[in-house]
Amino acid sequence: MGPPLAAVLALTGCMAAEDGDGSGGGAAAGNPGRPGRPPAFAPFGERLVDDRQAMYPRLVRLRDGRIVLGVATSTGDGVTDMARFYESTDGGRTFRTLSEILDPAAAGERGGCCGSLFELPRRLGAQPAGTLLWAGTAGMKNHAPGRRPELRVWRSADGGRRWSYLSNCATADESTPWNRGLWEPELAVDARGRLVCYYSDETHPGHDQVIAAVVSADGGVTWGSRTVIVAPGGHDRPGMPVVRRLPDGTYFMAYEVCGPSASCMVHYRRSPDGWTWGDAAGRGTAARTADGLGLHHAPTVTWIPGGGPHGTILLIGGLVRDAEGGLSQEASGATIFANTANGDGVWHMEPAPVRVPFPPHPEHSDVVCANYSSSLLPMDGGRGLLEVATQRDDDGTCRAYVGASSRAPAPAAPETGA
Repeated sequence: MGPPLAAVLALTGCMAAEDGDGSGGGAAAGNPGRPGRPPAFAPFGERLVDDRQAMYPRLVRLRDGRIVLGVATSTGDGVTDMARFYESTDGGRTFRTLSEILDPAAAGERGGCCGSLFELPRRLGAQPAGTLLWAGTAGMKNHAPGRRPELRVWRSADGGRRWSYLSNCATADESTPWNRGLWEPELAVDARGRLVCYYSDETHPGHDQVIAAVVSADGGVTWGSRTVIVAPGGHDRPGMPVVRRLPDGTYFMAYEVCGPSASCMVHYRRSPDGWTWGDAAGRGTAARTADGLGLHHAPTVTWIPGGGPHGTILLIGGLVRDAEGGLSQEASGATIFANTANGDGVWHMEPAPVRVPFPPHPEHSDVVCANYSSSLLPMDGGRGLLEVATQRDDDGTCRAYVGASSRAPAPAAPETGA
């Protein structure tokens, strides 16, 4: 049987109180050593990664041609408290277990979750190009002895086969209440070549949650002070930030905004340098189609070539709702939003490689597993797309499924002269 519902609810820092390409730095950066040739791409239908618990999947393709998948899982029947990594050498068709991180800060029912994979595109401090980083939460919402929220960064010098603790990019005060925490770290390199850790923060005074960031000039060994970058109304809960650098050198951030008046709708904003993101008090721009459909919950984002001179930004989220908040059961769990104008204007819908069914009236336990923070990876120069998504099986266990599809590019947006 799967973990008890309490274990699943503990995973969700944004939800409980209310992923480029999932490739991190990766497609252009690499493992030290000789680059490998990826296998020829061919689409395939969705299939189970393995039969163990998996949540919050993250994909990265390394320069040696391997695809690495990271998930949050549990050592037993309690809260998620470890990370497991898989590798694929056949374009994602099959994955085999590669390694695990058993973080002592997550042991003893303190819990760990919601990590991100990032491959350094260049040397940063003492970390050579190709160093693989994993950042995740340790110390979730619970009364476990010694629980203290931290965002812990681990490094691998051999493409995910072995891991060692590097640092924490954020640590909450020891007096932090049991139901407040730090969540969903996301790593990127800004325009100045600094490593940035973006994250969801429930400890900022006067706000239920904000999105914050810290920067490291030495490859993640030490970190600077916190800067709040998204903080609208006091009861809004912006969170789950995912950041990708676009080919024009700008940065794109997708995130959800939950709370009494926000319904976890997916918003986004852009930055010229990966550090300055505009007015923190604003919610950002909502991702909507021309007929008013919008994404809700747990977004991830990637960029893919084709569709127009700017390429195409792809967004995936948990649910699709209309402008009145009604659920589109057909589109939810089966749809990717696409935009060919660097995020300007309306979005178009495309079918997702993995279809995750939702009931007509999704409950909280559905939302925190089904299509929760799915991971997308461009394949074959943008002509294909790999997805890893999670769904709850009949025995109650949340498991990861992978699928790949050929991709018909979204229609290009009209040129505006900008």
